[in-house]
Parts: sequence; structure tokens; C-alpha cells
Amino acid sequence: MKLLFTEYTRTQCRDLFGGQVVSPVLPYSYKRECLAGCDEEAPGSVSVSGAQQKMAVVAEAGRLRFAREGETGTHILKPSPQRFALSRDIPANEALCMRICRELFRLPTAASALCFFSDGVPAYLTRRFDLMPMGGKAHMEDFASLSNMEMHGSSNRKYHGSYEQLAEVLKSCSTTPLLDLRRFFCMVLANYLLCNGDAHAKNFSMIEDVNGGFTLAPAYDVMNTAVHVNDSPFAMSLGLFADGRTAEKKRVRDHFLAWGGLIGLSQKIAALDLNMMLQQQKRIEALIADSFLSQKAQRVFLYHSRLRFAQFL
Repeated sequence: MKLLFTEYTRTQCRDLFGGQVVSPVLPYSYKRECLAGCDEEAPGSVSVSGAQQKMAVVAEAGRLRFAREGETGTHILKPSPQRFALSRDIPANEALCMRICRELFRLPTAASALCFFSDGVPAYLTRRFDLMPMGGKAHMEDFASLSNMEMHGSSNRKYHGSYEQLAEVLKSCSTTPLLDLRRFFCMVLANYLLCNGDAHAKNFSMIEDVNGGFTLAPAYDVMNTAVHVNDSPFAMSLGLFADGRTAEKKRVRDHFLAWGGLIGLSQKIAALDLNMMLQQQKRIEALIADSFLSQKAQRVFLYHSRLRFAQFL
């Protein structure tokens, strides 16, 4: 398979590797490492939620390599899973959605980009934001853990409840609750606009800051899941509200604004952020056309994106 690019931009090198020039080409074969039993048991793998295989990697001497046993990986590598429609487009899908969140929705995000196995198969690469610049690891807890969902056994508990209930978890933990609630509102709205039906409780976290307080962690694990599976608009079983109410037809804007008010935002602030994000539709479509998605995946992404934005008219 032909490589889509052979070097990172200066900005990508700065954000991903602190300015170090690193090749996007891995010294490993996708077929050998990912299709021949590498999975979660592979050296350097990390145990995190999600359907995708995830591996810890390190940038060293201008190359990416798997972290050795006992070594802390500085980045997470997510190869393409095989069991979904348009599976080879999953890394490019996530890279695109993270770019939209960062550049158009103005959200803090995990630094990320595509990389490639030696046989040209793409993978998603993201820098760990829980590692401190001077060494050590910032304490980080996802909302499923903070709300004791994991104590009830089933991993599917992360889908139980509502975003209203997750906002209550945030308020009980955050050092800057008003700032974090506004950011949480935008993150949930971003996941909805980008058709991410897997924005469950483990995909939002609180992270320790340099002063020992806790703030909402940057956005991560955002992709347009409608490109690959047929899922629900909201990952949380009850949707936005704890009482499970749903939006009336063509009243999705009011639904989000009512939820924003309920969790503690002023209507002015919620409307300002919602309108700013809705105004990005044409720019999003330009980024889709400029992305590394295949032509078919671009068409499917665009189709679902337009349907979602049309709900706010």
C-alpha cells in the first residue's frame, strides 16, 4: 500500500514530539504485528477502553518503536481494526475529527496524527497528555471510575446514565467547575455534531493540573462512528437528561440549550458556543475533502454530518 505522506510537518513535530523530527513510518509490518496475535498481549500494550487495539510506543532517534516491557510509552498507537465497515479509514477518521475539535471547535485535544506500518497500512498516533514535562505522571480518572460505574461489573456500565449525571460528577471534582462545564458542554456537542456514538463515560476524564487541582482533560477518542457502524446518536443510554427526555423534531437546538442551562451554564454562553460550532459546517466539509479518508468514506462522513447539522435548523 502506498504511503499517504513520508514526513510530519514542523507543527506536528512540535506538538507530537516536542520539536524532534520523527518518521511517520513504523519499522513493523501490520500483517505481522496486528494480524498475527499481537493484540493486547503484545509487548508494550496498554489496557484502555475501546474496541481498537492500543499499543504503547516511544519516539527514539527519529523513529517510533514499541515500548519495551516495563517502559512507559510516550504515545499510543491505534491500528485499524478489521471487523468494521471501511475499517482502513478508522485512523484517518479519528485524526480528522480531532483536527476539527482542535482547529474549528477550539477545544483542547490530545496531539495526534496518522502514522504507517512498513507495509503502508495507516494507524492513529496520539501523544499521552498525562505525562508531565519534567517527568512523572499526572493523576487522571475517567468519569466511569469517578461515578463508580466500574464497581458494578459489566464494562457496558460506561454507557449507563446521562450526560447530565456526568456533569454532576465533573462539578464534584473540578477546581474550576464553571470553566470545565462550558468545555464539557462543547465536548458533548462536538461529539454529537461529529456523529460519535461512542462518547461514553470512559471517554471523558478529570486530570490533575500543576497546582494539584483537577480540571477536565483534553478531548480524546472522537470519531464519526456512523461511517463504520449503525449506532445511537448518544452513547449514554439516557441521552442528555437524567430523566431520559428526547428532543422534539427539529428542536435539537432547544434540547441542547435546555441541557446547558440545567448543568449550570447561562443561556447566553450556551447559545454563543452552540452558534460558533454550528457556523463551522462549511469549514468542516472543506477539511473532510482535504482529509486522508478514502473517497467512499468521505462521502459517508459528509452524508451523516449534513444530516446531523440539519437537525439544528
